[in-house]
Amino acid sequence: MSSAMIGSKDKERLVEILSSDEFNRQSQEGAGWIEKAINHLIEMIAKLFQVTEIPTEAAGTVSVSVVIVAIGGLLFLIYWLSRKMVLQQKRERTLFVQGEKIRSYSDYLNEARQLGQQAEWREAVRHLFLALLVYLQWKKWIRIEKWKTNWEYADEIQYNYPAAQDLFRRHARSFEQVWYGQEEIDQQLFWQQLQELEKLLGEEGHRHG
Repeated sequence: MSSAMIGSKDKERLVEILSSDEFNRQSQEGAGWIEKAINHLIEMIAKLFQVTEIPTEAAGTVSVSVVIVAIGGLLFLIYWLSRKMVLQQKRERTLFVQGEKIRSYSDYLNEARQLGQQAEWREAVRHLFLALLVYLQWKKWIRIEKWKTNWEYADEIQYNYPAAQDLFRRHARSFEQVWYGQEEIDQQLFWQQLQELEKLLGEEGHRHG
């Protein structure tokens, strides 16, 4: 594969990221210096391949080295920009509504059922996941903080009660696909997971009733 093809494809991916709606919500000033840096990097790489003073016997090694460094730099930049877009999306679609106070897991569970019956699917999924988080905090397996990610909750569960890992990961995956990924909800799966939590939390209530 030629260096021109590599540079072209990577630049196209970078342009796609830079032109996306999520990324363009950043300030024009911030986006401007990033785009300038990308163009400057690509121009530098192109100039390196135009150098003619490199001895013939060393040209192959230098070319390969430059290609490796160039690809590595561009892939890192693509990863960094993609990561920034994901974080921006998550900030805009935060789990907790501003000013929302944490209620009991039974409250969230009841509201999840009501919202599901009203076909308010995104909010139903959010309330179902909140019911699980509040339950896990009540069991002292996690501590809810608005800034935490699901990865951090998973680490806490792994440390405090590994047996709950599968339950958490299944529900977290469903929540993230709908809430952050904007995927269409699997209604059958929603009702299955609701019934699963109703049974689990109901049994817990009877033990402590």
